[in-house]
Amino acid sequence: MNKVTKNIIANYIGKLWGFISIFIFVRLYIDLLGVESYAIINFYTVILGLLVFADAGLTATLTRELARDINVETKANLVYTFERIYLGICFLLTILTVIFAGYIANNFLKSDIYSIDTVAYFLRLIGIGVALQLFSTLYEGGLNGLQHQVLTNKVKIIWSAFRSGLVLMPLYFIPKLEIYFWWQILCNIVLLFVFRKLLYNCLASRELVFSIDLFKSVSKYALGMMGIAFISAINIQIDKLVTSKYLGLTEFGYYSIASTLAQVPTIIASPIIISVFPIFTGYVSQLNIGELCKAYHKFSFLITIIVAPVAFCIAYYSIPIITLWTGKPEIAVATNYVVKLLILGGFFLCMQLTPFYLALANGLTKINLYLGCICLIFVIPSMILGIKNYGMLGATIPWFLVNLISFIVVGLYVTNKFLVGNVFKWLIFDIFLPVFVTVLIGIAVISLPEFTKFSYMFIIESMVIGLLSVLVNIIVYNKCNPANKLFSILGSGSK
Repeated sequence: MNKVTKNIIANYIGKLWGFISIFIFVRLYIDLLGVESYAIINFYTVILGLLVFADAGLTATLTRELARDINVETKANLVYTFERIYLGICFLLTILTVIFAGYIANNFLKSDIYSIDTVAYFLRLIGIGVALQLFSTLYEGGLNGLQHQVLTNKVKIIWSAFRSGLVLMPLYFIPKLEIYFWWQILCNIVLLFVFRKLLYNCLASRELVFSIDLFKSVSKYALGMMGIAFISAINIQIDKLVTSKYLGLTEFGYYSIASTLAQVPTIIASPIIISVFPIFTGYVSQLNIGELCKAYHKFSFLITIIVAPVAFCIAYYSIPIITLWTGKPEIAVATNYVVKLLILGGFFLCMQLTPFYLALANGLTKINLYLGCICLIFVIPSMILGIKNYGMLGATIPWFLVNLISFIVVGLYVTNKFLVGNVFKWLIFDIFLPVFVTVLIGIAVISLPEFTKFSYMFIIESMVIGLLSVLVNIIVYNKCNPANKLFSILGSGSK
């Protein structure tokens, strides 16, 4: 089994554990602390997502540089230089969060059970936890660039078990939200030092030098990544920000549940693209367009055949899924159409991942930055207007349209720019065909007569739809690409 395959499997195990932990622990958080407290917990994720830009593109840049064919000494000095800069950024973030916690509590999180001062206290704890977690992502990005995803996923699974699971023990005896956040801070400190130790062990360099010249050599790419991360973070998290301001905490909690479920396609697609990014970067640096083209189509197709059945089943079975997940049918009914639109938006977000990372491998950041700015101008007023008129559902329509437009523009532009003549194949064969096959199989399965009243029959039907659609699509791909079969990902891998 080659390294790419091992990395993909390791990333999937990590994401699978993340999904299972979300499915299990969210219900327990709601039972122990209530929907409003869960809404504040979810705001931790919103803040983390928004502040991803604060690393100034250093994590993405470090991943790219460590994936390149440069000497170990340069790589070690790059890590040493980046971490000094990152330390200042995370310290600044902590100070800003502490200062503005009162303003955020007063303007965004309208609680019926917590005072503004109490919510502000929680937000300050969130700020500390987020800064620590951001710092650890720098070292994780370095390990990913060195293609040590197996190692990073082992660490993150253990960390996640302690962070999200073991915290239930103190919460059971002392069901207070501050206990949860202090626990996050402790776990994030441990993760930070573990990742740092592992990365430096891989580099094994004795003398480390802070080099401003080394930083300048990659600063243009880093600044471009900062802009992309900033705009992307706002576009991805803006619906949560707007809903947290214009809806009460209970409704925001409902929306957070729907949003969490809608992230499943991205959770499933990201292990593949994270593993593939160093491969794209390697082919680009070698000017090997032929192998780059093969890998691009292969992994675009693979992401589609995995994401499409998941999106279809979540959209169709949203009510039974949320009812089983939360144990509260009223939440499932209230979020039904919200989930359907969010999941479609999430699908189109996944479909643009491959061209997005192809652009990054080639050092192109402008297209994503410009498009993000244009979408942002449209989405904020549209969401505010939508929420005021249609509540939770009003926030989903602009978000869906933004992802659809981004998919079309980024996909067509990037594919045509770096793989001339491959746009039609990417759009029709890599995306439309596997989606069409999945929808046909899905309609066929749900149209079959039910021979049992089994309450969780939707689980079996979802598994059948997923397995059949993946199997049929693999057969179709291999028939059309006998010299570049999809099974090679599971076997000998890309050349």
